[in-house]
Amino acid sequence: MKKKSKYNKRENKLPKIILTMGDPNGIGPEIIIKIINEISFSSEFDLKIAGAKKIFDHYSSLLKLRKIPDSKFIEMPVPAEYKTEPGKINRHAGKLAGASVKLAAKHCMSKEFDAMVTLPLSKESLNLGGIKYPGHTEMLTDITGSDNTIMILHSRKFTVALVTGHIPVSKVAKVLNGKILTEKIIAVNNSLVRDFKIKNPKINILSLNPHSGDGGMIGNEEIDLISPVIEDLNSIGFNLRGPFASDAYFANKLYGKSDITLAIYHDQGLIPFKMISFGKGVNFTAGLNIIRTSPDHGTAFDIAGMGLANTDSTKHAIAFAGDLISIRS
Repeated sequence: MKKKSKYNKRENKLPKIILTMGDPNGIGPEIIIKIINEISFSSEFDLKIAGAKKIFDHYSSLLKLRKIPDSKFIEMPVPAEYKTEPGKINRHAGKLAGASVKLAAKHCMSKEFDAMVTLPLSKESLNLGGIKYPGHTEMLTDITGSDNTIMILHSRKFTVALVTGHIPVSKVAKVLNGKILTEKIIAVNNSLVRDFKIKNPKINILSLNPHSGDGGMIGNEEIDLISPVIEDLNSIGFNLRGPFASDAYFANKLYGKSDITLAIYHDQGLIPFKMISFGKGVNFTAGLNIIRTSPDHGTAFDIAGMGLANTDSTKHAIAFAGDLISIRS
């Protein structure tokens, strides 16, 4: 993680970053309390929380951690029906988590904050709470009115983007077409140029089918769809390679010979990413009208309220948001 980074030179102003609280029954509040109390890190940023102080005070008392000052909160109301129950799926918790995301996005869109960092939420609780999105990416794309977004998972060892996100595997081949694949490649390329300052990025693209379809014996998507898109875009100056069969690609560490790997579906990219970079990676939504990053883990309901939550990935997400702020300013 970068400290004392270049973003601190922005007219001597600290980057203004708003944190969502995540699912209040998960590890989000605990992580934020620990980070705010780690002055050597948190003092490098102007951090605020879109959340309910009452909930954070509950975890501070439970875990015997110093309470966060009132001045750090953009306060949210807590429904009378809500009770903090670490590790529990709950519709009221889902409503609060969704409201925190909406509040943080609103403040970023109005330019009151430079970026937002989202703590993990439960998609089940979110939907039980009446907020019908499969995840942060889709929710923020809608809220911000962004046109073409894509999820990028970034670490020093491995960076991957996803053509399709939170959809069932049974729908991947049905959803995939030339237009979508082209748009996602362009979004990835633009983000690498704009946000990572990489000229003519090298993008490796995975196949949909095992063994890249084995010449059409176990699928034609590589022949009919993926290869033609790669050829068309390379003819106008892109630097694409593939499609690569996933097993051999990762076994031979070919991801190390590109700036980013483009996976066709969620687990194809997320499984290797978490094996290679878990706890040190950042989730970044490219193509949004605002800057949004998040840690690379979930709500960890199994350890919520136990004081065991690790802050590293969230600190990486905050630091990376700070660097993006500097690059875009």
